[in-house]
Amino acid sequence: MFEYGAIFAVGFLSSFGHCIGMCGGFVTAYTLRLAGPQGRGISRAGLLRAHFLYNAGRILTYGVLGLLFGFTGEVLRLSVGLIGFQAAMQLVAGILMILLALDMGGWIPGGLSERFPGYAAFKQVASRAFRKVTENNIFGLGVVLGFIPCGLVYAAGAKAATSGGAISGMLTMLAFGLGTVPALLMVGLGAQSVSAKFRYQVFRFATLLVIALGIMTTYRGATQLMAPRDIVSENGVVICTH
Repeated sequence: MFEYGAIFAVGFLSSFGHCIGMCGGFVTAYTLRLAGPQGRGISRAGLLRAHFLYNAGRILTYGVLGLLFGFTGEVLRLSVGLIGFQAAMQLVAGILMILLALDMGGWIPGGLSERFPGYAAFKQVASRAFRKVTENNIFGLGVVLGFIPCGLVYAAGAKAATSGGAISGMLTMLAFGLGTVPALLMVGLGAQSVSAKFRYQVFRFATLLVIALGIMTTYRGATQLMAPRDIVSENGVVICTH
């Protein structure tokens, strides 16, 4: 439960910086489109419903991605059958989380999170979805935008892949997605009470939290890889420990 709470905190804290910067434009765009040129195209209640449906679609996508990440990690562990494979996955995922957090925080050069595959192609799909957005298909827009190739989503996905199974992977990504909702609701409803400086400070803290989770995951994988293991003969007798 601690790790679900931690990944929720990552989503919540990071959303006031990274998510507002990356996804706030999307939320503002569909809000203005729904409101119409005179701002009378949708009621306040209708706008709240639209934001709820958009975020529900986005979180659904995160849940499905978490299910796939967790399932893939477990299948690889079982099918490859290597000693310590799960530990190796944790080691790699932890290092990836640390690198992505350092990149998002501006502590290493190069824009690592934007170089992941699919970003350019996704922009084309998203732009087509925006041109047709209405109150009736806003849920679908959330589903589509849930696939935004983003460093934080990759970091959460890396954690989900090492969670131990499909359900735990899904819960990991759902916790992350739920954490991002408040900030995007704030953007959608036009709140201006939180200063850019404060959001930047909160986001910096969130990147440090991702780094801490990455270090924990890396440490767990490293210690499992180095732990003594029994080698068992065909008749079930332990023949040596290494």
